[in-house]
Amino acid sequence: MSPLTGMAQKSLSLEEAIRLALKHHPSIKAQKDALKASRFAKKATSANRWLKANLILQAERHNDPVTITSIKGPGQFPPFSRDIYFWQVEATFPLYEGGRVAQEVKIKDLEINIRQSLLRQSTEDLIANVKQLYFQVLYLKNLAKAQRELYRLLEKQYRDASLKYQVGKIAKLDLLYFKRALEEEKALLLASENNLRLAKKLLALVIGLEDTSFEVSSALEPSKKLDFNPFSADKFLDQRPDVKAAKLKVKQAEAAISRAKREYLPTLSAFSSYGRRAGAGLNNDEEVWVAGVRLNWSIFDSGVKRNLVKEKQALWLAAKEELESLRLAASQEIISAVSRINSAKSQVNRLKAAEEFAREAYKREAFRYQAGAGSINDLLQAQEAWLRTKSNLLKAYYDLNTATISFELATGQIAKEFLNE
Repeated sequence: MSPLTGMAQKSLSLEEAIRLALKHHPSIKAQKDALKASRFAKKATSANRWLKANLILQAERHNDPVTITSIKGPGQFPPFSRDIYFWQVEATFPLYEGGRVAQEVKIKDLEINIRQSLLRQSTEDLIANVKQLYFQVLYLKNLAKAQRELYRLLEKQYRDASLKYQVGKIAKLDLLYFKRALEEEKALLLASENNLRLAKKLLALVIGLEDTSFEVSSALEPSKKLDFNPFSADKFLDQRPDVKAAKLKVKQAEAAISRAKREYLPTLSAFSSYGRRAGAGLNNDEEVWVAGVRLNWSIFDSGVKRNLVKEKQALWLAAKEELESLRLAASQEIISAVSRINSAKSQVNRLKAAEEFAREAYKREAFRYQAGAGSINDLLQAQEAWLRTKSNLLKAYYDLNTATISFELATGQIAKEFLNE
């Protein structure tokens, strides 16, 4: 009997696994919350264009009596009190702020776009991770299936050999050869099944499932036929979310320079206040109000503004260099992924032919052994060669899938079908 007992399990497609991960994974939720925070920050910055009002409530006690209200005219003395109670509403409205708020809003708007790119990057990374784990589970499932078929075949051969040994048709050494091969295959099968359980646990953890009572249902052999002739990495660079974010950071740095230069400009605002002032026992209260226009212009600051502009210019240059560095690294990733795909495709084609040959060779040796014309060594060697090429072919399919995932991630295309693009 096979070491793996069967059980009914629900089917989980690759698309379902990815959508579960996008719905439940905390990294996506964190990026969405950060994006939401950036939008609120933009609204708060935009509000600096409009009216602001403050309420002031104040109670004082002085060591000597002071005037409660101002002097109204010659010979008219105001009331005095040591206790002063006061409330006032102050309002200010910016008339001219030198474009400071406009630039700050632009910076916040760019921050939102950067956050959107980072959310896209997290989405693509998560999809790539789910795909890697899913195909790992699929590979181990197919590997265990192939090993299980061979294990059952060896069981049958061992039973047949035991009967032949009992009637003296084969030597004990031949029987021991079968037993050794059976035990070795059992150990390999148990290892593959254990690795399969661990891979399913990892996949369940990433996509947010509480148990591993599911069965992967996609095919290991890739359905997409990728052709890279002619090929240019440059056409894919602008599709990558990290490159988009780096470009936006350059624009954000440019906006920060413009914002720093606005500090040289004055601000003009209208202000007013209204309140009431009273003495002890709330007696002699009187309204107090003021209104006016205020111009504020910094004419000397010991180089604060100049150095602030130079800082922002240096950060802009750094952002440009980081963009170029990222483009170079991205080009290398794309070219490397294409190279891996071409190598994996060649390996698949080679191993498909090898597996077909090894299967036919095993059938021939099995027939010769049953007819008494072949040796146990030839049969076991043919069997080992078939298993090895079959396992290698499955591994080649897995390598081709992972190389394709790397290419889709490197070119910014891996999330298109899941984001309605």
